[in-house]
Amino acid sequence: MKTALPSPIEALFTRHPALGGFSVRGLDEVPDNLPRGRDGDSGLFVGDVGVSPALAEEEFQQVVDDIIVAVAEVLCERPDAADSLRGRTFARALH
Repeated sequence: MKTALPSPIEALFTRHPALGGFSVRGLDEVPDNLPRGRDGDSGLFVGDVGVSPALAEEEFQQVVDDIIVAVAEVLCERPDAADSLRGRTFARALH
């Protein structure tokens, strides 16, 4: 997973042209004002979602929801991927 993006994550950048990037963090990095996960969670959360240009709140929330679904798909395909995802930042490649 260090060289190629998992296909569900790569597809996010195609579906959402405004998405610049996002990070996947561990529960130990959840800000104090956010709820912690439940038992059985992978121990991951999505943060630092960057979009440009700015989106309306509803559109931004759709991007965030799609990121969460994509990360969950990766974890379903490869349950051992949690450690590889934790601490990574995924960003659009500009050419």
